[in-house]
Amino acid sequence: MAGYQRQTDQLIKLLQYVLERHPDEFGLVPDRDGYVRVKDLIKALNEDEEVRAVRPAQIDQLFRIGVDLPLERNGSLIRARNRERLPAQTVAEDPPALLYTCVRQRAYRGVCEKGITGMGDGRVVLAAERPMAERIGRRFDRQAVLLTVNTRQGQGSGVMFLTAGNLFWAGHVPPGCFTGPPLPEEKPASKKPVKEKKALPTPGSFVLDPLSEKAISRGRKPPRKGRGGYGPAGKKKIKRKRQPPPWRS
Repeated sequence: MAGYQRQTDQLIKLLQYVLERHPDEFGLVPDRDGYVRVKDLIKALNEDEEVRAVRPAQIDQLFRIGVDLPLERNGSLIRARNRERLPAQTVAEDPPALLYTCVRQRAYRGVCEKGITGMGDGRVVLAAERPMAERIGRRFDRQAVLLTVNTRQGQGSGVMFLTAGNLFWAGHVPPGCFTGPPLPEEKPASKKPVKEKKALPTPGSFVLDPLSEKAISRGRKPPRKGRGGYGPAGKKKIKRKRQPPPWRS
C-alpha cells in the first residue's frame, strides 16, 4: 500500500511540473485555458527515459480515488488548477530567424503546394531546435518530414508567430516561407492489360442437333453417337432378335 501511495504521489508531482510550469520542455502547448489533450500528455511523458510507463489508466485512477487533486479534467483534456507559473502566451515580435516543424510524410506533397496547416487544434507548432521538432513530429508519424521555416519571409507574408516558453506556433505558413527535402518521384500509374472479350456467336452460325435439342427439352441428356441405340447418322439401330440355342429346340 505504501509503495502504491508513493507512486501516486510521484505521478501527481510529475503532472504538476508539466502542466503548471514547463509544458514546453515536453513539446506541449496548452490552449488558452491551459488544457492539453491527455493522449498528447501521455505520449510526451513516455518519450522521457526517466519517466515512461505512464498509462491512461493511471491518470484515470487519480480522478477516481476522490482526493483533492491539483489537476482538473474535462473529458479528453487535462490542466493544472494553479496556472500562474505557466509561460505566458504572447506574440513573438522577434522570433528566431529559423524555426522547425514536421508534417506527415503522405501530406508533404500537398503541403508544398498549399502550405503548412495546423493539425488538431489548428496550430502549427514550431521549435527553435530540430530535435524538439522531430520529437513532436514522431508523435503523429514515425517518418515525419522535417521542414525549416524562415520567419522573416513568413512575417513578410503576413504570418503572425506566437510563443510560450521555448515553443512557437502559427495558424498557417504559406508556400515559399519554408524549405524541405526534395519531393519523391511519383510512381507512374500501372496500366493493367485489357482482356479482349470473346465475341459471342451470331444467330445462324451453327446448326443445332434436333435430337439433342429434343432430349434437352424433355429433361434428358442427348444420346451419344454410336451408343444408346443411335448410329452415326442419328438413326435408330434395328436390334436383331437373338436365335435360341440349338439345345433348346
